[in-house]
Amino acid sequence: MATHSRLAPSAAERWINCPASVEMSEHFPDTTSIYAAEGTVAHKLGELKIRNQILQEELLAKEVDKVTTSEYYNADMEDYTDEYVEYIRSLIRSNETTVLTETHLDLSFIAPDTGGIADCIVVEDNHLHVVDLKYGKNVAVEAQDNPQLKIYALGACKLLDGLIYNIEEVTIHIVQPRMNNFSQMNTTKAELYKWLEDVVKPQANKAIKNSLEIKSGSWCKFCRAKTICREYGKRYDIDLTPENPNLLSNEEIAQRIKKLSGLDGYLKDLMDYALAHVLDGESFPGYKAVAGRSTRRWTNQEEAFEVAQANGYDRSILFEQKPLSLAKIESLMGKKTFNQLLSDYVEKPPGKPTLVPEEDPREALGNFNTALEDFKEIKFN
Repeated sequence: MATHSRLAPSAAERWINCPASVEMSEHFPDTTSIYAAEGTVAHKLGELKIRNQILQEELLAKEVDKVTTSEYYNADMEDYTDEYVEYIRSLIRSNETTVLTETHLDLSFIAPDTGGIADCIVVEDNHLHVVDLKYGKNVAVEAQDNPQLKIYALGACKLLDGLIYNIEEVTIHIVQPRMNNFSQMNTTKAELYKWLEDVVKPQANKAIKNSLEIKSGSWCKFCRAKTICREYGKRYDIDLTPENPNLLSNEEIAQRIKKLSGLDGYLKDLMDYALAHVLDGESFPGYKAVAGRSTRRWTNQEEAFEVAQANGYDRSILFEQKPLSLAKIESLMGKKTFNQLLSDYVEKPPGKPTLVPEEDPREALGNFNTALEDFKEIKFN
């Protein structure tokens, strides 16, 4: 089985909707981030806890040390993975329940050399549960019609069905503890197999054959090729017909907000791409690479401060002391301990009003008075 699948389950939403993105993305390097590295450590900690606390396995000290000595490990990670383990425990109904963690799944029924790893599989009688731990804290991931989880569920059915179990019911779960997001979707094995034949296999076949079928949408966010993708760029074209030759209506403003959403990020991606290629000897008409603003820095701060102190400058003058931020103290103590000790000293005032699309799950704010209405009751002598 290949280490990196062309049709990775984690990118299923993208290649199902835009088969052309698979071939296009292969011209760009695969990059990672500190967030991905942090998530890898959290997943490993969650796996170790399931093996130890639920499966009653004795862990090797070097396995635990590899996690707890990681630069990405902190007390909060313990609390959040505890929530993950408790969620798994809530799915266990009897001693007959089977629990598998970090299970390699053969997904070659979708495309050759395709595979994936399911965070946790729980199965009892005819009911299969597939649970995915998401450690991100900025974008909520939903279980409803989640292509990655549905593909993992299909892989789990292929692995387990007909051996000991006769799977009929399937539930996929997203556990995203840092956002207090726990979602699930109930389906059946029959519905998943129908989706496989009607949607997944046809689109996977197109992607494998380097189809030119391309479509822009929310799935573009993590596409490596989006920077130079013509279809993605079309979303920022302003070609709306004005109702009034001089003034924009509210509807037109709303259309432009929607059309230009994400433009800052897209512009940065374009400029980063162009800069990299200019430095590689290519040209982009009207632009050139120059040295940016530079600031001074110490070559050896420790020795410099020793010289300063030797010449009469006290250490208290050279160093500032300031309190850590609330978030850093919470990270230092861990969420649970922080809440026990300091929650009485924390408040969360209302956030600044923000304009978002209607599909945003947050509740809309009530009507606001105009400045004229606020002051109309005030009487001046």
